[in-house]
Amino acid sequence: MSASRDLASDMAGDDPPAEETAASSLLASAEEAAELLRSIGSAHRLVILCLLAEGPRTVSEICAAAGIRQSLASQHLSRLRLDGLVKAERQGHFVNYSLAKPVAREIIAILYRHFCAPGAGGKA
Repeated sequence: MSASRDLASDMAGDDPPAEETAASSLLASAEEAAELLRSIGSAHRLVILCLLAEGPRTVSEICAAAGIRQSLASQHLSRLRLDGLVKAERQGHFVNYSLAKPVAREIIAILYRHFCAPGAGGKA
């Protein structure tokens, strides 16, 4: 009974085939990865993320190290916070920014080694 019922259910379209479920799961993961890559797809945001890979920093420290205006740094930090890549922690009068997601830390660590670290050649 169960084998014929399963076959009838599959034929009726009650349960999607395993390949379809795997494909939709893969697509969902790919969309999440694409969103992450869009988030870091700016030279300024990459510089900020590389700086934060070294440890938490304030906006002033990020501006000084990156050579950018505070308004630009704040704009990019806001985008990174909204995307969940960076977190902000208030300490007294200052806000320290750091990398938030483990996946962001892992990806930025690789980019840091190849492009940001002192002596990195930047050759892919």
